[in-house]
Amino acid sequence: MATTSTTRTPAPSSVPTPDARTVTAAVVLTGLLVVLSPVRHNWTRAPRDSFPLSHYPMFSARRRATARVVHPVGVRADGTRTPLSYHYCGTGGFNQVRRQLRRAVKDGRADQVTAEVAGLLATAPRRGDTDVVAVELVTGTYRCTAWFAGDREPEQVVVHGRAEVPVAGHAVGVGVGVGVGVGVGG
Repeated sequence: MATTSTTRTPAPSSVPTPDARTVTAAVVLTGLLVVLSPVRHNWTRAPRDSFPLSHYPMFSARRRATARVVHPVGVRADGTRTPLSYHYCGTGGFNQVRRQLRRAVKDGRADQVTAEVAGLLATAPRRGDTDVVAVELVTGTYRCTAWFAGDREPEQVVVHGRAEVPVAGHAVGVGVGVGVGVGVGG
């Protein structure tokens, strides 16, 4: 007995199926439109920023001409000043330490911070800081365009605290340690 097999072929569909390139192009185009759609807020009176779609205000917002930064400054015996590394003032990244310094100034702890930094300079100075004889915690006002053009001199300086760097073998007035008194909650 002979067997016959019958293979059924599907009926042709009335809706054409898109090929892979068309589907990929549609997905990419849709993604681009979704990501770029918030940019329209750049031209409205009251832009509304939302996560995860943003109109990127950090790049499109107007900037002030000056910036105020609280930072430590080393003073040499001849009176010249040199900026000190934020690492003397606390642990964490630059912006975190900068916020801690701002809070220390606000809370009236600038002298404590400068004494701690001076103690660190006496025991473990970084290269280039060995000739620093005093530490000041200042708020410097800088013109942004001048700063990026290479002029690092502040327009204005407000000194909040000052401490002399102790001579080797002499005690520091307060406990010395990275971030003591300037840390979160300190």
